[in-house]
Amino acid sequence: MPLSLYNSLTRSVEAFRPLDPERVSVYACGPTVYNHVHIGNWSLFTVSDVLVRWLRESGYTVVYVQNITDVEDKIIRDSRAAGEDLVTFTTRWSDAFLEGMGDLDNKRQVDHFPRATEHVDGMVEMIQALLDKGHAYLADDGSIYYRVSSFPTYGELANIKQEDLKAGASGRIKADEYDKEEVGDFALWKGYVEEDGDVFWEPAFRIDGQERVVKGRPGWHIECSVMSSALLGPRIDIHLGGEDLLFPHHQNEIAQSEAATGEAPFVRYWLHHKHLLVDGAKMSKSKGNFYTLKDLMDRYGEKVARPFRYLIASGHYRNSLDFTFAGLESAARTLGNLQEARTRYAKVAGDTGPSAFADEWTGRFVTAMDDDLNGPEALAAIHEMTGEANRRLQNEVLSAADAASAVALLDKADRVFGLGLAESGRTLTAEQQALVDARATARDNKNWAESDRLRDELAAQGIIVKDSKDGQEIRFS
Repeated sequence: MPLSLYNSLTRSVEAFRPLDPERVSVYACGPTVYNHVHIGNWSLFTVSDVLVRWLRESGYTVVYVQNITDVEDKIIRDSRAAGEDLVTFTTRWSDAFLEGMGDLDNKRQVDHFPRATEHVDGMVEMIQALLDKGHAYLADDGSIYYRVSSFPTYGELANIKQEDLKAGASGRIKADEYDKEEVGDFALWKGYVEEDGDVFWEPAFRIDGQERVVKGRPGWHIECSVMSSALLGPRIDIHLGGEDLLFPHHQNEIAQSEAATGEAPFVRYWLHHKHLLVDGAKMSKSKGNFYTLKDLMDRYGEKVARPFRYLIASGHYRNSLDFTFAGLESAARTLGNLQEARTRYAKVAGDTGPSAFADEWTGRFVTAMDDDLNGPEALAAIHEMTGEANRRLQNEVLSAADAASAVALLDKADRVFGLGLAESGRTLTAEQQALVDARATARDNKNWAESDRLRDELAAQGIIVKDSKDGQEIRFS
């Protein structure tokens, strides 16, 4: 069964066929950098990461782009409130985002992190192409707008009827974001206003046969069209984003990209991630259920990154996952069990090659991931396999080859979901190793009280010690 993905444009699951079998192009809408990114965004970025990991695991060569929006209404508003210039303000929040990408192990898969301000010249070129083709015009407020009525299929991505569009198409939308019912011509280039302060460019556009300097800045929608085309070409295979971006942002990307380049479709497969719920409700600061990755790390430490990844993998990207702290802690325990299981299997396997023990579960894992990234079913196969391997291990009938087969499947899941099963990411300090050794001595001397005391002291440092017939087994919580 080939990889199949749900395409928001056709509203159906389709077999994945890239434009170029040798190169899959993937673009994911990244953050607008004006504050810490919330966990709903991190869930999207993690799903995007898993998709790219699966494509590469499946043998595809992938070029993966995730943009950074560093000029936009909210950025200008908040940078001015902070008394900082645009570069200083956005650099701080871009660095915080990239640090989070590293903490969650999402950063390694990304080939390019373009910043909008690096591509303003390209935006001017695309806007000029739209002006030349009659898809854009300079309005009396000093902004250049896209003429929605010039693009017959506008609204198709969001399944909005043409007659509904026409009712509001004469209006102009200067804001970067607008409500679904506020359909109108949208700003490609926003004419300078006093509130923009020192954030502006002064390009010359050819308008009605005359060259005119239009002081201002790019609109939000044009940014992604230009960054994706600059790094991936005029047509791309996969575009990801949250469900809130489907309209108007992604619809506007289609309209301006296809109208400017004359090539369609701009994107072959549109994937949209369902909103993450928190305690059963939409995230909101007013509800007190708004969390960032920093909040999670302040509460649990850096180790929270892997359980968060597991929690996201345990839900399907097209279904709303309900985030709770209890669920996150459960994910951490489950992850610890998987990591511990892999350690035991690897010890049994030694250097032995794998048998066919895990082949059936491996096939189920692959089938699930090929079925529109069905992470829950893929993880179910993993847990069934570990359940059987543990039973055999307990009954002392797990062969070295079978253990090697189990390790191979866990390592495959590790590569795809980024769970860190094969490595704890931590090593014992000399002092901690001394405690472990002292506990072993206490047990040899049957000093159970001292053994328990040392075990508790290690546990307080995040080091779990378990006793087996082979001695002490160590893992990090």
